[in-house]
Amino acid sequence: MTETFEFGSLPARGGFVLAVHDGTGRRLPIRGVLSVGKSPDNDVILDASGVSRAHLEVRATPAAVLVRDLGSKNGTWVNGARITEAHVGPGGIIRVGGPTGIELQIEAEGDARLEPSRAASFGPLIGGSAPMRAVFAILERTAPTAATILISGETGTGKEVCAKAIHEASPRKDGPFVVIDCGAIPHHLIESELFGHRRGAFTDAHADRIGAFESGSGGTLFLDEIGELPLELQPKLLRVIENRTVQRLGDGERRPIDVRLIAATHRDLAREVEAGRFRQDLYFRLAVVSVRMPPLRERGEDVLALAAKQLADLGYPSAFAIEGAVSQALLGYAWPGNVRELRNALERAVHLGAEHALPHGVRSAPPVSAHSAEPVNADVPFKEAKERLVVEFERAYVASLMEKHGGNISSAARDAGIDRNYLYRLLKKHGFDS
Repeated sequence: MTETFEFGSLPARGGFVLAVHDGTGRRLPIRGVLSVGKSPDNDVILDASGVSRAHLEVRATPAAVLVRDLGSKNGTWVNGARITEAHVGPGGIIRVGGPTGIELQIEAEGDARLEPSRAASFGPLIGGSAPMRAVFAILERTAPTAATILISGETGTGKEVCAKAIHEASPRKDGPFVVIDCGAIPHHLIESELFGHRRGAFTDAHADRIGAFESGSGGTLFLDEIGELPLELQPKLLRVIENRTVQRLGDGERRPIDVRLIAATHRDLAREVEAGRFRQDLYFRLAVVSVRMPPLRERGEDVLALAAKQLADLGYPSAFAIEGAVSQALLGYAWPGNVRELRNALERAVHLGAEHALPHGVRSAPPVSAHSAEPVNADVPFKEAKERLVVEFERAYVASLMEKHGGNISSAARDAGIDRNYLYRLLKKHGFDS
C-alpha cells in the first residue's frame, strides 16, 4: 500500500532544486525526474553506506516534489517517517539510508536561501559560531510569527532560554510565558495541568482549575520535554492544537484558546515516531519550524564567550582570567552537560579555585589559580604560538575521537559535527592516515 503525505505548503515559483547536504554543496534543478542512488547510472550519485544502488527518485509537480522510494534496503525518510511516496514542498527534508542518513533538501528555485545571521546574539542567547548563527537566522524569521516551533537538543543546551527568547521577540511578549515540564509531572496529573479540571472530576479535585492552555492566553505556552508526554495523552493534545479549543476534565464545554505553542525535547522524536512511542501526526503539528540547539562541543570558541558572560551573571566577572591554561582547558573539554555544566563548573571555580573545581577533563590541564594565566614565551611570535596550541589540540582531539569510534571515520565525523573529508585531512595531517 502506498503511503502519501505532504510536507511543506509553499508553492514554488519557477520550479524546485534538490540540495545535497553531504559536504559537496551540490544543488540540482529538478527537471522531470531525478534518480538518486549509489549506482553511477543515477543523476545524483551518493556513494555512502546505507544507500541502495537505485534508492529513490524525485519528480517535480506544479505545487510540490513527488518523492518515491525505489524499494531501497534502508528506506527513504521524510521528517523522521519512512515513506513509500510523499509530496514534499520547499523546506522539506529527505533522508537517504535511514533516519540519520544523508540529508537532501527541497528548495524553491530562485528563492533566497536562509543565510546564517550576521548577529552574534538573539536575546540572551550568544554565540558567533556557524551553528549558532544558523539558529539565529531561523529565530529572527520565525519569532515574530505565530508559527509553532519544536526545539531539539541535548540536555543543557539552552532550550528553555531559546523558547523564552522567542517569546520576548514576538508580539506576545507582554503576555504570559507558561512552562510545563512534561517529564516532571506525574502521569496522572499532567492532563489536568495541561487542560484544567472541574471540581469533582477526580479524587482531590476540590475546586475548578484552569490548565496551562488557558492560563497562557495571549502569550506563549512552552511544553518542555514533550517526548515524555504519555502516548495516551498525545491524541488529546493534537485535538487541542488542531481545534484551538480545550475541554477541562469533567466539563462538557469547549473553550477557545489563544496561545503560541513552543515545544522542546532532548529525544530524537523522529526515532520515537519510528518506534511507535510518539504519534506521527502530532510530531508534524509540533515541527512546523524545527530548531536544533547545538551542543557546546560543536560551538568552538563560543565556550569562552559563554564563560565570560556566566561569570558576569554570577557577579564575579574578574574571578579568574579566561585565557592561557584556562582557555585551553575550556576549549579542550567536551562538556557533555553543555551550557548547564559550564555554568555549574564556573560557579564552583569562583568559590574553590579553577584548578580544583572544573570537571575532570578540564582539571587535566596545567593548574591555574585565580586572577592568573599560564605563562607564555613572548619570544615566540603570537601567530606561531597560537598555531602550536591549535596543532596540539587537533592531534589530541582526533586521537581521542577515533579511539572513541573504533576507527570508524563516518561515525566519528558525524559525532564531531565535521565533514568526513575534513576529518580525513586532519588524520593525514597528524600522521594517522595509516
